[in-house]
Amino acid sequence: MLRLILSDLVANARIWLGALLVAAATAAVGAVVASDIQTAVAVGGSEALALYGISGTVAAFTVITALIVVGAVTNLTVTLQQRGYALWQLVGIRPGLVRLVVTTQLLLVSLLGSAAGCLLAVPILEPLFRYAFAGSPGLSALSPAFGPAGAVPVVLFVTLVVTVGGFRGARRAAHTAPLQSLRDTELPDRRMTVGRWVGGLATLAILAAVVARLPSTGLDTISVPLMLIAPLTAGVLAAFGPLFLARLVRGWTSVVPASASAAWYLARSSTAANVGRSTATISPLMVAIALAGGLYAANGAAGAGSGDLTTGSVVLLVGGPLLLAVLGAVATIFMSSRRREREFALIVAAGGTPSVVLTAAAAEAVIYVGTALLLGAAAVATATVIGAWVAHWSSAGVLPSLTVAALSLILVLAATVLPTLVALRHEIPRVLAPE
Repeated sequence: MLRLILSDLVANARIWLGALLVAAATAAVGAVVASDIQTAVAVGGSEALALYGISGTVAAFTVITALIVVGAVTNLTVTLQQRGYALWQLVGIRPGLVRLVVTTQLLLVSLLGSAAGCLLAVPILEPLFRYAFAGSPGLSALSPAFGPAGAVPVVLFVTLVVTVGGFRGARRAAHTAPLQSLRDTELPDRRMTVGRWVGGLATLAILAAVVARLPSTGLDTISVPLMLIAPLTAGVLAAFGPLFLARLVRGWTSVVPASASAAWYLARSSTAANVGRSTATISPLMVAIALAGGLYAANGAAGAGSGDLTTGSVVLLVGGPLLLAVLGAVATIFMSSRRREREFALIVAAGGTPSVVLTAAAAEAVIYVGTALLLGAAAVATATVIGAWVAHWSSAGVLPSLTVAALSLILVLAATVLPTLVALRHEIPRVLAPE
């Protein structure tokens, strides 16, 4: 079994590398939170109280982001290899062993990634501490602490999220009929599962509880719970995505008629039809946009005005979760790029030109970010309306959301167009022959 586990990891290195990078990024962000808590325990006093408050807010953002991003990436990791698991069963490997192999692979990748993320975080903790707390002499003078007591919980958290996030995919890999897996080309994520219903309803309940307590919260402390409104709303939208995402994509992309651009038609059809793959990319981007806009909307509702948010405080509060969300979206595209090579070859074989394929790839990036912007804006608008209701003043957070969307578009364009350029260099018969 060990040979099967390792050989499959090597054979599908592109897919597993994406999961590894996301696990490492999650651990690095978690290490910052753990360092704040460990430093607070070491110093005590008023500085500790400030660090506890900050770490609690960052931890909430990190957990929400990690559950969405890591869950999407982990599920995609397994479903992209569904065909291979079907072939395993056809050569005599039992479904139970398939599930055990997949779960073990997730465990190994999560352990390796989380350990690497904690190690990578060590050299950046000191400069990050100085930069983030530059306006607070009492905190900037502290030396951040981070040792095994902080690293172990981070590794356990990442390992748990990755492994549990892959349970559904591992179960599907083991119990889906091999012939069905070989026949279906679409990632099996069109319908709502029990896990999605439970997660979505639980997140909705938490959101309702936070909103219900806002009227009794003082203006001096209301900004923290308000900051949670946008990411929690994004979490609800991500959980219930299979119910509406395909229709949303088809709806807003129809502003460009099929007769106007063949590339846009190909992109919108692929994005809406392959909703499982699209969800894995759109959900992290939506969270990133909601985090940025929600932070400024909450700060405005508290009456401080968005200008009082320093760059250091923004980086400390949402920098890590933002990085994790955008990296997760880019990782899903990178992981799926090998699967897309056959699609591109089929388009060229059917008479499409390489320029059409490249334009369609760029259009897909626009659709990904555009859809995420619509959903993220809805989450930010929810936070803005609620902030205006409880505080009678609010800031929309439009510019931060657009800034994150624009930066995300640059990265997503690179992640879609560059692999397409490489794929177009391959000979069509060689790409199509294995199928």
